[in-house]
Amino acid sequence: MRREIVVLLIVSILSLSVLSAGGVEAQGENTQAADVTRLVRTLDTSISSLRRGDMGGARSLLEEASSMYEVDFSPKVENQIDNRIRTAFISLKENPVEEDIFALRATILQAFSLPPLYAYSMFVILGVVVAMSLFITLVSRHLIDWERYRKNKAEISKFQKELREAMKKKDAKEVHKLQQRQSEIMKLQSENLSQNLKPTIVYSIPLIVIYFLLANFYSGWVVAWLPFSIDLPIFGRLVAFGFGWWYFITFFGLSQIFRKIMIRD
Repeated sequence: MRREIVVLLIVSILSLSVLSAGGVEAQGENTQAADVTRLVRTLDTSISSLRRGDMGGARSLLEEASSMYEVDFSPKVENQIDNRIRTAFISLKENPVEEDIFALRATILQAFSLPPLYAYSMFVILGVVVAMSLFITLVSRHLIDWERYRKNKAEISKFQKELREAMKKKDAKEVHKLQQRQSEIMKLQSENLSQNLKPTIVYSIPLIVIYFLLANFYSGWVVAWLPFSIDLPIFGRLVAFGFGWWYFITFFGLSQIFRKIMIRD
């Protein structure tokens, strides 16, 4: 147990070291890399605004990206490509079109490459999530008494099923009899909850630290584009996976997969 946790902690620390080193390069030592990242992020945000129907916001962001390009990039680009990019910006500021913004983005990246940690952000985040999901699964596997947990869970499920059936049949005598066991079942539920909380004490702090480090590094970055938009009741229209969406979807998905394979819960 200890050896497995130590190995996964080392993997997590190495992942964080790579991210930190990449962040320094992209934001400090390599100014051009930071500028390319900022320019692409602005173009991506303009596409997101366009997909949400905010034409004014898209134009404003394209204006910002155009000014950024003129100051930081234009003097360094070959004349033919520079003219293509300038012409594209002029056209898009008047009439933003998603496909044309993607084409402009691709043209810019022909001349200036993204830092690898941004270019492969989907896989970088996925790699960190895999390490964390394995770590959490191993901690849970060894700190929880799974035999007792499953026994309690089966007893709780059996009780709830019997109570539902008795209420459905309107069998007052059986309902009353089952309700006499309510305190016993609540005790089992409390015991299982306590079992689940034990590993949380071990992994919660590193999990929070890694999340906020990644969130700070990839803030505003589009990790993956959706082929369609989804209207969500609280979050509004979802048009792409930023860091938060990609992190939570992969984290909860992989955590459940590892839990099924390694714990069989």
